[in-house]
Amino acid sequence: MLKKTIPLVMAGVVAVSVTACSSDKKENGGAAASNSPGAAQSAAPKKVEKIYYYANGGQVSQTKQSKPEDLELVKQAIIDKIGIEVVPIIPPKGTEEEKLNILLASNEPLDVFLAGKVPNFQGKGALMPLNDLLDKYGANIKKLWPQDWAASWQAVSTPDGKIWGIPRLPALSGNTVYLRTDWLTKYGLTMPKTIDELENVLKTFKEKDPSSSGQTVPLVTNLAGLNGSLAAGFMGTGYGNWIDTDGKVKPAVMHPGYKDFVAKMADWYQKGYIFKEAFSAKNERLVELIKQNRTASFAGWYSIVAANISALNQNEPNAKYEVAAELKGPKGNVTSTGGIDTSGWAISKNSKNAEAVIKYINWLHSDIENYLLAFYGIKGKHWRYVDEKNHVLETLNTDYAGEMVAGATFAFTVQFETKDPVNAPQFDYIRKYITNMSRSVMPGDAEQAYKYDNAAIAQQVPTLTDLNRMMEEEVTKFIMGARPMSDYDKFLQELNKAGLDKWIAAYSDQNAKVKAAK
Repeated sequence: MLKKTIPLVMAGVVAVSVTACSSDKKENGGAAASNSPGAAQSAAPKKVEKIYYYANGGQVSQTKQSKPEDLELVKQAIIDKIGIEVVPIIPPKGTEEEKLNILLASNEPLDVFLAGKVPNFQGKGALMPLNDLLDKYGANIKKLWPQDWAASWQAVSTPDGKIWGIPRLPALSGNTVYLRTDWLTKYGLTMPKTIDELENVLKTFKEKDPSSSGQTVPLVTNLAGLNGSLAAGFMGTGYGNWIDTDGKVKPAVMHPGYKDFVAKMADWYQKGYIFKEAFSAKNERLVELIKQNRTASFAGWYSIVAANISALNQNEPNAKYEVAAELKGPKGNVTSTGGIDTSGWAISKNSKNAEAVIKYINWLHSDIENYLLAFYGIKGKHWRYVDEKNHVLETLNTDYAGEMVAGATFAFTVQFETKDPVNAPQFDYIRKYITNMSRSVMPGDAEQAYKYDNAAIAQQVPTLTDLNRMMEEEVTKFIMGARPMSDYDKFLQELNKAGLDKWIAAYSDQNAKVKAAK
């Protein structure tokens, strides 16, 4: 069976689309053609609106496009349903941003595109405000996006209330702790709920060596994975910048709880619980350990495990990973939520067809099958349901690649899945955990950080790059034992000498400005 994989993570986003069916009912401004021959003869030709879409949402590229005849079939199906023709502009591989900038600065037709950071494009005067268009034509766009993801709308808006983009992603909790539950059962262990219980599990896995011959790695991870999956449980706030009692924004390394976290990780590393190459290995190496049946537990971005369970099961059919969903540290939830995403679907200020863009995205967002049509193609030809009630589908071919899906949204990603052993564990995590804020914590300044003027910060802190590098390198040394924990306060003093006071002043100033503008 052919398939499309899940582009997350983040970016990335999986989309869904519409079934090819005929109806006499109007759908959000677009009436389908009547099946009556008499009506076909008497009806006046329907005006077709055209929108030009820079297809930079991740579905297609110069090397991944539809067969011309299949692209035309999907294009015509959409025209028949809503009277809008989508003209995709395929980004040139390697120079996607350059091409977008040329289009925005020229007289070439461009209506809608994915802005990686909406505030950046808005600040350059490249976008059109969307408030009136959304009020008139975007009821389904607003309705589809959950209320508890409201911060995403704020992220694509300015303090004056003007909206400059349609959100694509909410804040995500993609970092997590996975454990081999078949091995837990083998040794009479239960899913850990505390750090002490997790430590006992790691100790047992090391001693019992379920992979045999000393091949078992109790905890496979890297520094980013440890920080995102466990540090919050020691800090009481999400890993990242935090607000001290003096009201200043400070880096994670200055948090007393983070020092405790580093000390615990150093102890685990010294005992052989943490993968010895954790701080130098690339993701490919971590994946290799999972597929080789050597990984007893994992801390990091969910897809590194979820996307490779199928490959592991080919050799170890009984192998099973589950999320340690109830795991907490001394200060609460261990999982940190990522920052608020500022990407979104934006309309060029020079657009000649802005109303049609909003009508089209509104139509896509009105029904999951509309969305599936634009993303997967014609129902029955390019894809089919295997469980229609739960929106489980399988792709029949890749003759259509997804050029029509302007307006891809995570709000639909969580509502469907593809029948595929590779994708199934990823969809399972997405549905249950990735937007579940009850098990995660945001960094202390997350509600302001996405609006910081990072260029101003870099100008105010000449040693910014050096400071960030020092923080990462020295924390790694502490965990690996290359530097004793007794040096931690000395390390903070070294940061001060390198300009940490300017770092704190710059971030605190930005935080205060954002709060004042609300």
